[in-house]
Amino acid sequence: MTRGLIALVVALGIGYGGPAAAAVPTPSGAGIPAAQAAPGAEGATIQATTRSVRCAGAARAAGWTGENLVISVAVALAESQCVAGAQGYNGPTSGCPNGSLDRGAWQINNCYHSWVTDACAYEVYCNARAAHDIWGWSGWSAWATYTNGAYRSYLTEARDGVAASGGGVYGTVNTGGDALNVRAGPGTSYALVGTVAHGTTVRIICQTRGTRVWSDVYQYWTDIWDKIGDGRFVSDGFVHTGSSGTVAPSC
Repeated sequence: MTRGLIALVVALGIGYGGPAAAAVPTPSGAGIPAAQAAPGAEGATIQATTRSVRCAGAARAAGWTGENLVISVAVALAESQCVAGAQGYNGPTSGCPNGSLDRGAWQINNCYHSWVTDACAYEVYCNARAAHDIWGWSGWSAWATYTNGAYRSYLTEARDGVAASGGGVYGTVNTGGDALNVRAGPGTSYALVGTVAHGTTVRIICQTRGTRVWSDVYQYWTDIWDKIGDGRFVSDGFVHTGSSGTVAPSC
């Protein structure tokens, strides 16, 4: 890496050390067996890893599309293996004399981007939204694993993850134990068409506004409803997505 390029990365404060310098924990199973399959072109099967699907869902919800969506996943895999709690320590620099920490999936620096709280940085969806904002200002040159080309080793895995994640993002049903009611539309006045068990991972195709519901799990009101299938909606107040706001496209 050239001195000028190092200066650029330090100034932007993201992924300064890259994978070699970051103390990134390796999740169990990161040897990565195929975790999810989706039909590909001409009936082929795409094998996607759990980590690539996780990052693809967060990156898509953050606003990346097309080839930039694929690159965003590849960068996160190169930076942290898309581990929510990943950390990478950087030594003192002129801007951060006490050193700094790269945090989360997209390794957002806690000194140069102190506006991103730890609570956000260590949650994949919030980290992705902050990274998308930074990308909008600085482009991909803000990440060392992009500028040094390390992300390229993850492009195939990233493409498979994007393909398998489809058009939706994923959440986990959290009711505290009971089954979650599934309605025919975004509201409690719609017909009950089924239930989903607590702890079930659901694909959120899109989100819309509907009946305002009190979530006794998260202690807030929400009028967001998640579409999880044709004619199948659940209140977002009982689905853990890492955010109390919308994380998927509008229906």
